[in-house]
Amino acid sequence: MTRFRIHRLKSEDQLVVDLKSDFLHDLPTRVVAPLQQVEEVSCVIARLTPRFEVSGQTYVMATHRLAALPLSEIGPSVVDLSARADEITGATDSSSKVFECFLPARCRHASIRMQS
Repeated sequence: MTRFRIHRLKSEDQLVVDLKSDFLHDLPTRVVAPLQQVEEVSCVIARLTPRFEVSGQTYVMATHRLAALPLSEIGPSVVDLSARADEITGATDSSSKVFECFLPARCRHASIRMQS
């Protein structure tokens, strides 16, 4: 498995983008973002939800729905998005900034201190 590839889950007809650094390839899980068909998405924020074509269908990366899944649930790679790595990374970076806005003030301050 490699980062920025789209995989089909084994248990359902769901596509996900593998976001986990290849540096952590020995861990038994992968961090993924699900893809949703553009027609099924009610709100699209360009920077947070990039679009991708897969087999003639347009999908939106649901960055706000990141999850860690066991490797055993992740099926074969169907598309390589390495050429769009900057856009995908930008979406995940932006999502962490958006979520930070919802943290209580005491957590935000702790987060700032930890980053220093």
